[in-house]
This record gives sequence, C-alpha cells and structure tokens, in this order.
Amino acid sequence: MNYNIKEKELELLNQLKIARVSSGFSQRGLCAIVGMQQPSLVKIENGSISPQLNTILKLLEPLGLTLSISQMEQK
Repeated sequence: MNYNIKEKELELLNQLKIARVSSGFSQRGLCAIVGMQQPSLVKIENGSISPQLNTILKLLEPLGLTLSISQMEQK
C-alpha cells in the first residue's frame, strides 16, 4: 500500500481553501467567524502547519461542509 499521508493532508487543505474561496469567504472573514487568527489560516492553507482535527472541523462548519470516512480505492 502506497499511502502518502502528507500528500493526502495537502489535498485536504487545498480542498478547504477551494471551498472557502468558492463560498465567498476571505481568510479574514472565515477567521472572524471561527475565532482564529488569519496568519494561522494562511499557514494551514499553504501546508506550513498541520492543523488538529478539531480546527479543520471548525473551519468546515461555516462552509456547510464536514469530513467523512470512505473506503479507499484498491489498486
């Protein structure tokens, strides 16, 4: 099994950024809603830091999104 954790994390964070932008939220606006400093979101979105699960969930909620578990495709 070739499962690159960092690659999957970056993919998730990129999807978070895409969802934020497509929802019309600025980084500053989303941070104001969730009670986070904007520089922290910058670091999360560019992959400089690995956010905790509760942080990801907190960011997804105002976007109307959540996480789910699904079966990986077999290669």
